[in-house]
Amino acid sequence: MSLRGNLASEGRNVHGGYCSTFDGNNFNSGSRKRCRNNYDTRNYNLHNNDWAEFGVNFNNYNLDHTNYVNHDSVSSSFKRRKYSAPTWEDNHLANTVNVPYTISPNCNLDCSIFEDEEPIFMSRDQIDRHSPSRKDGIDLLHETHLRYSYCAFLQNLGMRLQLPQTTIGTAMVLCHRFFVRQSHAYHDRFLIATAALFLTGKSEETPRPLNDVLRSSSEILHKQDFTLLSYLLPVGWFEKFHDRVLEAEQTMLTTLNFELNVQHPYAPLTSILNKLGPSKTVLVNLALHLISEGLRSSLWLQFKPHHIAAGAAYLASKFLNMNLAAYDNIWQEFQATPSILRDVSQQLMELF
Repeated sequence: MSLRGNLASEGRNVHGGYCSTFDGNNFNSGSRKRCRNNYDTRNYNLHNNDWAEFGVNFNNYNLDHTNYVNHDSVSSSFKRRKYSAPTWEDNHLANTVNVPYTISPNCNLDCSIFEDEEPIFMSRDQIDRHSPSRKDGIDLLHETHLRYSYCAFLQNLGMRLQLPQTTIGTAMVLCHRFFVRQSHAYHDRFLIATAALFLTGKSEETPRPLNDVLRSSSEILHKQDFTLLSYLLPVGWFEKFHDRVLEAEQTMLTTLNFELNVQHPYAPLTSILNKLGPSKTVLVNLALHLISEGLRSSLWLQFKPHHIAAGAAYLASKFLNMNLAAYDNIWQEFQATPSILRDVSQQLMELF
């Protein structure tokens, strides 16, 4: 057996921040088998090592809000997406289309009317203290590292597949929802993340063929070109990986009760801040960047999208030393109280 195989069989991390239970010869599909190598902390020296690995750098970020909102798109319904299993089984190999790296059209909205069917939100204390992973010995800092790593993985995978940022962000939020219901100890986070992005591509109407998702995911996890993996991994590894991702997709659907709707703060943010005029373009761009960074946090589980948008705008104005005192009514448009602004902005600050 190769050194790589030995390390994998011992549960040791051989991919830097990526260590998956479908690595090497390990293709056991038992969903309740404890995945100890899935939450190995030995390579987590910094909170955002994995995020930084893919160039998501605050100083070098391309602050262009056209990447987030397609203003010419027609607003669509905000009905909750709820799917049956047969619907998904019929669409595993959906045809792909050339979609630019922008927000998907169905994410635009009339910001004068916010979501009428509101999801159930949790407090930060509930998320941090009562996560299922706590019962399996995974502390808060450890779980934060795990969350950052699968977010970095999803960002990389989504960019390889040329998916819109909202599709990538939705996959991250679905993973967050999954892991407040399921323990990291029993579910490979990269397997769940791969399934989440494939699933989200369909729900956001930006589908990618399953085999394309699997190939890109494999290349990221093994840090090898896909053509070389057949020489490095056991015979039949791709078929087993294929089956495990489909199993993970079904596990995610049932865990989330087929509720896949995720509302993002991008559209409320741009709709309200653009009223301040073109002189505030830098503010809008920085706030959009803060929202994208915020996807690593649990904010989407705690706050409504327009409240996250308000907190990002508030923090961006502080970063830029921009006085918005003359625009007091802007916070009323966001329907955000001072306590919400402080809470959201503080949690965003913790990411840097």
